[in-house]
Amino acid sequence: MAIPLEAKKALEEALGAENISDDPGVIETYSHMNGLGSAASGYWWARPAAVALPGSTEEVQKVVKICNEFGLRFKAHSTGWICCALATSKNCVLLDMRRMDGLEFVEPEGYVITEPYATAGETQVEAMKLGYTPHLVGAGPNASNLASATSMQGTGGNSVRTSMNERNPLAIEWVLPSGEILRLGSVDTPNAGWFCGDGPGPSLRGMMRGAVGNIGGNGVFTKIALKLYPWYGPPYECEGHPPFFKTKELPLSFVRYVSWDDRDQECDALYRLGETEILDYTNRWSASALMSSLATTNQEYREMKEKGDLHKVFPNGYWTFFFNASSKRQYDYNVKVFEHVINDTGGVIVDPKDLGDPAYEVAVQNAVRSQWIAKSAYMPTGANTGVPPLTYETIDQCLKYALDETIDVKKEWIETNKVYNDGEDNAYACLDENGHFLHVEHACHADYAEPEAEALGIIFKGYGRALEKNLGAAYMSMPAGWSKRKEYSNYMVAIQRMIDPNRTADSMLTNLAELTGA
Repeated sequence: MAIPLEAKKALEEALGAENISDDPGVIETYSHMNGLGSAASGYWWARPAAVALPGSTEEVQKVVKICNEFGLRFKAHSTGWICCALATSKNCVLLDMRRMDGLEFVEPEGYVITEPYATAGETQVEAMKLGYTPHLVGAGPNASNLASATSMQGTGGNSVRTSMNERNPLAIEWVLPSGEILRLGSVDTPNAGWFCGDGPGPSLRGMMRGAVGNIGGNGVFTKIALKLYPWYGPPYECEGHPPFFKTKELPLSFVRYVSWDDRDQECDALYRLGETEILDYTNRWSASALMSSLATTNQEYREMKEKGDLHKVFPNGYWTFFFNASSKRQYDYNVKVFEHVINDTGGVIVDPKDLGDPAYEVAVQNAVRSQWIAKSAYMPTGANTGVPPLTYETIDQCLKYALDETIDVKKEWIETNKVYNDGEDNAYACLDENGHFLHVEHACHADYAEPEAEALGIIFKGYGRALEKNLGAAYMSMPAGWSKRKEYSNYMVAIQRMIDPNRTADSMLTNLAELTGA
């Protein structure tokens, strides 16, 4: 859809002509997605009517008001590392927030004020210089911490210590779909700063995102303060060149791979490790995923898989555990407790260095930086499948019950060549809040050059299985779970309709709700 000439003129006056474009060559690039979710959703989405690059909260407000005036829609994204960052309506003005990348650290209070395009990785690099680390969302250091805290899920490997990221916002600056600027917490009080997210009365932080966020449908979050957590080691440094780097020594840091043959013992160990409160990072992956991060080409990945050495070491998946201690005494205590729990539950401890330097680098970069890098074509062919992604559930619920259901669904798709045979169990999981919750996703891979390839159906079948067996409502279940949990799914829809009576925000959630009659 072509943007009305008067609307384009208004946007040019608001932002400057160099920061608004409806050039077909530009907007085409904003309709292609090969990041998270692309294998299931497809690589091409709706072309936006225009792309805007606001540079301040006031400019965001102007864009939103212009969209209201001319009957256009809008959606903002930060780094755009997920399919739902793109437009779902052809009359949408897409706000690319790359000009808003500010970071301001506040000491000694220990929080950071961040804008949308500041990534988790650069936040951590600067925070470590001051003795802190932020929450790191599982999507990686390239993702926006503002986005994960306000608009999209927010769990990751270091959630065991830093909580899920929706717990971490303090004060918030938010442009509503009407164009009104809403400031939550202490920032709305003159000279009070950004230290607190709530004032007297009920909190609005839950309304802004619900459990896993409204993926751009509630307006634009332009600036937030986030809690930081202690980092006891020196700033992370590495040397070398791609595809592998060499991490400089991290004193008083401990990283190990662990696997179990028995799922009950695995779950028991996770509960006990959570209770010890010694861990800074947890992550479950499969041998197939480890191979994809060790192989430097697709061919090498296939050869490693056919050889099967890592499947012999980790036939039932494996966990990465990491901690960074403040003293030698704490380090020794943590190691002793860790080894006792693992040995007592039948686990097998593997030092990543015993698998070679690349395996160690994969472990430590993932644990410290949330930087899991697949050298083979992993993410562009990936989709989350089956009963998971499941979150805000217990360890038993996710691993003992839901994961096995997912494996059954996945076997059917593998046998009919709809997805690649990556070993059936290719599930990712991490502990949240010292084991209070567990988050799990199950990856599958589809090569759309193959005629039988089809990943979307496996997701919906898995969601259906979860609902039939009362295994919990998978997050982002969309239409698959609408009818079964309508009263819960529609809370965010009702909130959005209240704050966006003109339907100006381009919301995937609301669009799907209307399509399904929710």
